[in-house]
Amino acid sequence: MNQELPKWVQITLVVVLVSMGLMMFLERDKLHVYAIYFREKSPEVQVRFDELSNAMDEAAVRKHFDGVPLQCVAENGDLGDRACYSAIDRADGKSAMTLVVFFSKGKLVRAVVQVPWWSHGTWYSSLKSRYGAPQPGGTLGGWRGPVSRWTIPSGYLEMNRDRGYNPLSWNAAIWTQGLPN
Repeated sequence: MNQELPKWVQITLVVVLVSMGLMMFLERDKLHVYAIYFREKSPEVQVRFDELSNAMDEAAVRKHFDGVPLQCVAENGDLGDRACYSAIDRADGKSAMTLVVFFSKGKLVRAVVQVPWWSHGTWYSSLKSRYGAPQPGGTLGGWRGPVSRWTIPSGYLEMNRDRGYNPLSWNAAIWTQGLPN
């Protein structure tokens, strides 16, 4: 049966394929993270946000995340002066992609768990269940939208409230020492 597809189906398919190609091109810097996530076995971690502290140095953080092969580099930005990172498969029993911790003057100032697009709801519900109703925490640039914030004894946690529209984008659960300005 050699029947041609209707013109509207052909146009729709072309639009979908072009949109997917454009999305992949615009997110090309993130594709290697997904390649690692799907191809390699990475460790599972218990983040234990409540136990993080700005009194922790790199050795204490490595002990806290025992078994996670953190690779560290000098950083020159607003997040800290040193960053240590590792690919991970799960954090706190939920899908996760990367763990990144930032230090300033040798002390921990931030811990970030990058969460895959499809796991946003699970993470968000888990944080709400554990820490209660969040407060508004501002907004992220672009289409990432509003941020939710939970105050915990060791600092605060933030996560984008809504999952983005782009399935190649990831979300992040971010612990920061101290309280926001």
